[in-house]
Amino acid sequence: MGIKFDENCSNQNEGMVNPGESDKTSNPPEEDEIILKSGGDGFKISAPGQTGKIVKFTERALGKYQLEKFYKGLEQLGITCSETQMGQFLTFYEMLIEKNKVMNLTSITEWEDAVEKHFLDSLSLIKCMDLNKKIRVLDLGTGAGFPGIPLKIVFPELELVLVDSLNKRILFIKDVLEELQLDGITAVHGRAEDLAVKKEYREKFGLCVSRAVANLSALAEYCLPFVKIGGNFISYKSGEIEEEAAQAKKAISVLGGTVSKIEKFTLPGTDVSRAFIQIEKKKKTPKGYPRKAGTPSRHPIQ
Repeated sequence: MGIKFDENCSNQNEGMVNPGESDKTSNPPEEDEIILKSGGDGFKISAPGQTGKIVKFTERALGKYQLEKFYKGLEQLGITCSETQMGQFLTFYEMLIEKNKVMNLTSITEWEDAVEKHFLDSLSLIKCMDLNKKIRVLDLGTGAGFPGIPLKIVFPELELVLVDSLNKRILFIKDVLEELQLDGITAVHGRAEDLAVKKEYREKFGLCVSRAVANLSALAEYCLPFVKIGGNFISYKSGEIEEEAAQAKKAISVLGGTVSKIEKFTLPGTDVSRAFIQIEKKKKTPKGYPRKAGTPSRHPIQ
């Protein structure tokens, strides 16, 4: 799969295409070729067998991104990405990198790294459960919007609430949601221990996810209070996690859950080992959990 610029289409962006070549007949695209077509307010992305749709896509990005690896990774996950969705991913990445110049959002800034470690990693959740249905999902400690925003782009039926304790990150996420015109997703500034005691959040979600780097005992204490009985908390983890899961067994039980699945896998197109720990909510979380900030990490439930 390659990427090229279609010089036959009209262009209102001065200097992008030689006007003298506008009548030249171009060769038909190869079967696995992605074509970027110019438009009055952006670029059209034509994937194999699809027609171009306008997406907001900056001039400097033209020809910059190799999409082959992304498409192959999506294919390995069993995901089909439309032109509009790919345009949303590209726009999200552009906004992330631009904002990262003035605010520390991520240390992963190269396109292919972001594809692997942000986009495909976020979407790998499909390995654990069916996401093509209406589920109310909480993304706790979302940071720059992962995994919540990629999940919403690909699985629009999900109802998502993205939570982070840093308001600057939430403001960035709100800008992204507006730019991508995503509905059924909100960004909330707050801490888990404060939101979890509120009626509108406590045990109101069918799924809670978190890519936050923390001990599983602490994550379970922060996340399980949001999950309704019969729902699930899924933690994104790296490396060998059996020992961590065993150490967190008591805490998970006290909080009303039980480990139902450990899914170990390699990120598509890489040798990066990842894992999901899926915890099913069996009973209500006792009052008093989560404890005040910092306590779950310093004094995990034993």
